[in-house]
Amino acid sequence: MAGASNRLARSLTAGIRGNALTVDLGLLVLRVTVGLAFATVFEKFLPRDGVWGPQPWFVDDVARMGFPLPVVFAWLASLSEFVGGILLVLGLWTRPAALANCGVTAVALFVYHDGDIGQTGLTAAVFLVMCTTLALAGPGRVSADGWLARRGR
Repeated sequence: MAGASNRLARSLTAGIRGNALTVDLGLLVLRVTVGLAFATVFEKFLPRDGVWGPQPWFVDDVARMGFPLPVVFAWLASLSEFVGGILLVLGLWTRPAALANCGVTAVALFVYHDGDIGQTGLTAAVFLVMCTTLALAGPGRVSADGWLARRGR
């Protein structure tokens, strides 16, 4: 009994050694949550009023931020969120998808919300941190990238 309580205490306080299953499961939960949010919740690509792709309000926002060719940049951002979100859910090309969405959320935070992490920019700041975490940590073993890496050994 003392051995089990010591192992529990070490696992709660000593951190994770190696690439523990809990890390992989945590990355899976993070990837799927962030990916689903990008692909569906932000709704910049899915059809609305019969129109696929960036909605007129989003193109207008991109133009107001001063981007040249706002339609092109709105499409790039929308595709980054939608396709990148699907890639994050699958854990396929995770780091490039996360990096692309780091760019989108950094623009949202620092240009659109003017760096305000208060009420208006908090969502962008949180998603920037989550995408940065995935870009640095990678997808974990429970992912298409992990499966492809194991298969290639």
